[in-house]
Amino acid sequence: MRGVIRVGDSTDHGCQVVKTGSERSVVMGRAVARVGDRCTCQSGLGECEILEGDEHVQIDGRAVAFDGHRTSCGGVLISSMPTSGRI
Repeated sequence: MRGVIRVGDSTDHGCQVVKTGSERSVVMGRAVARVGDRCTCQSGLGECEILEGDEHVQIDGRAVAFDGHRTSCGGVLISSMPTSGRI
């Protein structure tokens, strides 16, 4: 099962999803991240955004990001909720 990505989750090279997420969908107190939501990159690139998501799961017309999806700085998203989400 692929865990959903939420504001505050990280990537495989230290970025965090910190700026945006869905205000309408909150899981365990944190907003769900979608394609286009912003992240900060600690590899010196500044800000990046989520590029991939599951087109079958959408919030406000935007695909929801799950564990393993990528960001614009090349990072791979890591869910802090590995036991909930999409198969």
